[in-house]
Amino acid sequence: MKLLRFILLALLIVQLSGCVNKTDFSRLGDSQNTGERRLLVTFVDRTINRDLSGNAQNDYRLRGQYSNSGWSERIALQLAERHQLDFVAQWPVTELGVSCVVYEVPETLPLQQVITALQKEQDVSLVQQMHSFEVLGDKQSAVKSYSDPYLSLQAGFQSLGIRELHKSSTGQGVRIALIDTGVDLDHPDLKGQISYSENLAPEPSDHNLAELHGTAVAGVLSARPDNGIGIAGIAPGAEILAFRACWPVKPGSLAARCNSFTLALALNQAIRMDSRIVNLSLSGPEDPLLQQLIEKALAKGIIVIAAVPGKDQAGGFPGSVPGVIAVGQSGGFNSPEIIAPGQDILTTVPHQAYDFMTGSSFSTPHVAGVAALLLQLHPNWHTADIKRLLDNDSHLLTAKLIDVAMAVAKQDDQH
Repeated sequence: MKLLRFILLALLIVQLSGCVNKTDFSRLGDSQNTGERRLLVTFVDRTINRDLSGNAQNDYRLRGQYSNSGWSERIALQLAERHQLDFVAQWPVTELGVSCVVYEVPETLPLQQVITALQKEQDVSLVQQMHSFEVLGDKQSAVKSYSDPYLSLQAGFQSLGIRELHKSSTGQGVRIALIDTGVDLDHPDLKGQISYSENLAPEPSDHNLAELHGTAVAGVLSARPDNGIGIAGIAPGAEILAFRACWPVKPGSLAARCNSFTLALALNQAIRMDSRIVNLSLSGPEDPLLQQLIEKALAKGIIVIAAVPGKDQAGGFPGSVPGVIAVGQSGGFNSPEIIAPGQDILTTVPHQAYDFMTGSSFSTPHVAGVAALLLQLHPNWHTADIKRLLDNDSHLLTAKLIDVAMAVAKQDDQH
């Protein structure tokens, strides 16, 4: 009898573990009523590498793992079993050192009673209803309503008022060259959003490479909105050309390397394919060949946007090239022209997952996306026009500043 109970328990654990390891993100688009019974639960995960100095991705330095730890998966499983909850999704919030889990409370259980019980759990640090994120947008207002369940967790998207801007522009018709590591073309929030991809790095030869940094930058820029899953990008209507010119320092690493040759190939392709914007979430030493290519791009009216490293980090090229829009994050920067959101940015990562990122690498696509929104309204604008409208005494990119820029773009377009 004991053996039978042991076998049944083992089978149950295997079954539930499969649910944890394979998140069904399509379920995040269920009817609106289910959202009211979804809880966001966090608990401290001591297995997460919390070396914050290694998390700032201004120059592709090494950072910790992004997969759920076996320990955090077991805790999530145990909480689900103990409180009779339905597991929906889980991901590590590395900047906070916690694992974040979405549970759905069955209709047969009193919602408040479940919340109270979870709050008493020793490991649990936060319990919050998922629907509270969605009600932040007034459904009676003219603000566009999206069904993406993680939208309210997107700090940059919210602070810049992007949802309101999407009523008039999504970057439609603007071609953006994303020069980075590989992008996960099969991610549910990126599928169909990447118009063209090419691997210009030496190894491996497969063009469809799901790598962390490129996938994360692509998510900020172009994640598909209103599809019932995940997040929404700043310029989801833009045409994204993904050039893999960088590669991880080791498999699964966010840290990555590029060289003069691969970046030159990518810049050349971006120019040749008539990109309007080039996003370079990277930095390094001055390079004559790359500077020539960047100057060529600027001369053709291409807007080049590059990340600026932190104040304690070396490098600064290509953000230091005259005419390039240099972007940094608030709280740690080195003479950027524009400071954009770059702290705890929720975005896409490979294999149907999401995670929080920090660094000017992720500030840069915010500015590139806003530039695309402006260019849709006024296609003839160049770098000087974008700088004139987005630059200010504080260098801080704000919703109010973008509103003014959008109004100018609309007015100029009408004339």
